[in-house]
Amino acid sequence: MARRCLIFLVTALLVAVPAHAARFDFAALQTLIQQHDIGTVEELLAALPQTVRSRFALMFESRSLQGATFNAPRAILFGPDARFIVTFNGDPGERGYQTIETLEFDAQTKEFRFRELQFPSNGAGATGVVTSAINPVRCTRCHGNPARPVWDTHPLWPGAYGERYLAGLSRNELAGLSIFLARQADHPRYRHLVGAQRFIDPATFRPTASSRYAATPAEAPNAELATYLSQFQFEAIARELARQPAFGVFQYALLGTADDACGPVADFYPAALWREQEPRFEDFVRGTAVANSQQTRFKAVRAANAGGSRTARSVPTQASALTGLRFVVAAALELSTRDWSLALEKGTYDFTVPPASRTSMREALLEEVMRRDATIRELFPYATSSDGDRYCTYLKRRSKAALREFMRKTAVAGGAGATAGSSSNEGAAQPDTRSESPPGTAAVPAAPTALQRCSQCHETGIAPSLAFSNATELKRDLRERPSAHGALLDEIRFRLSAAAGAQTMPLGVALPEAERRALEAYFIALAASPD
Repeated sequence: MARRCLIFLVTALLVAVPAHAARFDFAALQTLIQQHDIGTVEELLAALPQTVRSRFALMFESRSLQGATFNAPRAILFGPDARFIVTFNGDPGERGYQTIETLEFDAQTKEFRFRELQFPSNGAGATGVVTSAINPVRCTRCHGNPARPVWDTHPLWPGAYGERYLAGLSRNELAGLSIFLARQADHPRYRHLVGAQRFIDPATFRPTASSRYAATPAEAPNAELATYLSQFQFEAIARELARQPAFGVFQYALLGTADDACGPVADFYPAALWREQEPRFEDFVRGTAVANSQQTRFKAVRAANAGGSRTARSVPTQASALTGLRFVVAAALELSTRDWSLALEKGTYDFTVPPASRTSMREALLEEVMRRDATIRELFPYATSSDGDRYCTYLKRRSKAALREFMRKTAVAGGAGATAGSSSNEGAAQPDTRSESPPGTAAVPAAPTALQRCSQCHETGIAPSLAFSNATELKRDLRERPSAHGALLDEIRFRLSAAAGAQTMPLGVALPEAERRALEAYFIALAASPD
């Protein structure tokens, strides 16, 4: 055994040299495991290139498939540019202890690829390592489809060490870090993290006067990771939009509304069409404001529960920066934007990036549009100059012309401009889908869409086991299963109400009121339905 360990350490040092020269990705990870017969998480961490192990964030509270605590955080290794991420935790009592999770961003397809590697508990070597398919259901339950990262948005990352941007660590964070760092050097997993001691240095999270004076302040790990992931997410969204059949018609409106530099969305529509769309846009704006307000509240509560401040540091946000773009996407391309944000709370629209970041949706969309219109490449340099109107004027003129032509062709074909004039139903109430029932019995509605959120946690081991997808078993539990507030039905109704506060279900999700009512109605009707 000692000889094998010696050989392993020598070969790990040897493979680390070429790994620095080339980008380390999932293929390289697989090669590492196979060539060196790696059968444990500890062996894999020891063999990873130093560049991968030198940049990381630490989560003391995790809602992922890997658990975390203050003393045994979940480590998110994002390397030099976060194109390939490796995560693990360090407490055998926490969920996901025998797994490595990876995230890879494909620069060609602009897609995120999530995978899970399950390591055998007996260290049986590479043959015992089970690798999941790309984006398995266990991952997409939370990360969506198309899959996207979940990393919250600036300036608050609840559950991560250094959770408040440009703020000192809380007392709970300082206490947890002290214990973690005291054991880090001898821990079989954490000892492979390079430079972990910097997390206790105040300058890591709050730039010093000297670094500001020298103009050399470095972003904290959470903000750095947020910048990378935001950039990739914008690129992924832009490519998804470019794949849509109607993208060519709406590309100028999409690019022009990707920031606030070229004016409101109305400037990109013919006047007659906008008069039809304006009421829908106003509803869309109101719905966005409500969703983002809920997200802010839930996020602050999560931070408070994790031992931090209930309010985020006063930093400007970009919660509504993409409302115009999202409206065009939802109304014209008929795509949902509910899962675009990196925020934990789905159905919200906060796209705030750290102030030092230069990433933006406009930059990502620009690449897609320039492939179709070379003139954009010539005019874009004027977008940030005193003559920037040349760029914006061109976008508005081409957008209106494209929409007029589209409406003309649609009318000739016998339609009424359905695509250009369809409305977005994001956040709208679900139709009444109640099934017919015999006289004298309660009508049981069809399972609402939001029920899937319940199943994603309670049928995967993340939360206490409840058979939400099995109506027969759930009906019995709703009536008979005891809980803190009575039967399970009473507990669920309480958890769906505002009275539950931070424990409102689904946890961390700003559920629209219509969906909340639909869920409650379903549970009530199911419990009252005949056997």
